[in-house]
Amino acid sequence: MPKPPPFLGELSDEDAEWFGAAGEQRRVHAGEVIITEGVTPAHIHLVLEGSFVVSSEGLGDPEIQRIGPGELMGEMSYIQGIPPGGSVRAVTDGVLLSVRRADIDTKIQADPAFGSRFRKVISEFAFTRVYQYGRRRAGDDPPAPPSEPDDDLRVHELIEKLLRGEF
Repeated sequence: MPKPPPFLGELSDEDAEWFGAAGEQRRVHAGEVIITEGVTPAHIHLVLEGSFVVSSEGLGDPEIQRIGPGELMGEMSYIQGIPPGGSVRAVTDGVLLSVRRADIDTKIQADPAFGSRFRKVISEFAFTRVYQYGRRRAGDDPPAPPSEPDDDLRVHELIEKLLRGEF
């Protein structure tokens, strides 16, 4: 299972509480398409359980990346403001926390500090994802991003709280 990125720890408990309240936990089944290449998604998803694969017909790449618990989906098109260049499909059954992009935009307008933290998280996440893809395409094995043990524990704790419905 992929290790959750430590920079999700940038979000505060209040941010996680807001995501838990604004988002919808939903079960997905193996084979289900979560994001379709060229179609702007209405949600950003946080993977709570399961394994997913990103592919791109446009790039001719059947497996750009595997995605697991603690990772985001839909952040690239959100940052860029354009439809996604790839599709995401569930490899296994899983659970997502899906938050409407419009709700995130409204929250950012109302709470600029949240907006700063959220943009930092998704920007660092997207940068790491693109960097790893570039290294993989070049035949290099990308190094794991640096992490602090406390950050990893915090991410796992937040996911567990979301799964238990504590927010």
